[in-house]
Amino acid sequence: MVYSKKASVWELSILKLSAQQTWYRGVVVKGQKEFQNKKGQALRNAIHVLQSYFIPVCAHQEICIQTPTETLHTRTDAHGRFEVIANNKMETEVSITFLNTDLPLKIVQDYPILFSDSASRLDIISDIDDTILVSNTAHIFKRIKTLLFLIPEKRTVIDFSKNIFKAWSAVNPRLFYVSKSESNLFGLLTTFIKYNNLPLGMLVLTPYLNFYQLLKGHKPEQFKLNAIRFLITHSRSKYYVFVGDDSQKDMSIYTTLAKTYPELILKVYIRQTGENVNQTQQNMWEALLATGVSASYFLPEHTETILEEIEHLKHKII
Repeated sequence: MVYSKKASVWELSILKLSAQQTWYRGVVVKGQKEFQNKKGQALRNAIHVLQSYFIPVCAHQEICIQTPTETLHTRTDAHGRFEVIANNKMETEVSITFLNTDLPLKIVQDYPILFSDSASRLDIISDIDDTILVSNTAHIFKRIKTLLFLIPEKRTVIDFSKNIFKAWSAVNPRLFYVSKSESNLFGLLTTFIKYNNLPLGMLVLTPYLNFYQLLKGHKPEQFKLNAIRFLITHSRSKYYVFVGDDSQKDMSIYTTLAKTYPELILKVYIRQTGENVNQTQQNMWEALLATGVSASYFLPEHTETILEEIEHLKHKII
């Protein structure tokens, strides 16, 4: 197929929200781009990651989302992102074009695009950094070194979270990865997920950033909270399992959600990232427990106990 040379779809996800609603979400960047999809060396990985912050986005552009049954019109924002909720059934064939042009934009990701609803009564919402992979988010220099010089295939997977996902897989839950990692890292993160045989869930990441925005920390402060609220309020009645860690604000976010949706949250898992729990972490943990939701603050040695508990929790949603 012949694609437009003007731009590429860097990231695209299409989520079935209900019987008659579909959420389209993506990022459009300038030029014909490709993800690094072959194992490379550390230096090549660093170059690839850094280059992503110098790729200009297609900001404030009218685009068309074309399916076999209709054409949706929307507009990208300042970060090249577009989001639209359509009152239609989810189609399996989708193409993206600029307004008044015929050539489709190439969708460059090597990762699922379509995320249908399921008959399961459970959705799992998981953080990414230091929850499914070791990122060293609490230590800025370690974090940068890990991001740049460890290729996705050599990043350390967190086995406990992987085991949680596997244990819950018997009830066929949908899984969402909601993270403050920016969309620049979409290809790196999806490569890691596939390589480690983690569930191929939908990624909900913060806006694509240029290098200046990265240095200035231009990320929406309430992004994760608002993203999870959106998923809950736009989905049919389900139970939710939250998975996160204690290195940033997962406990505070999950506490806020537990106060709002106490009857929907079946379980919260928080990974302890350090050898000890500091006073701030302890305070956040106590606030989470005070909501009354069932929660576990885990270390690797707790695996067997928690997996046994999952077997009992499954009966609540079957």
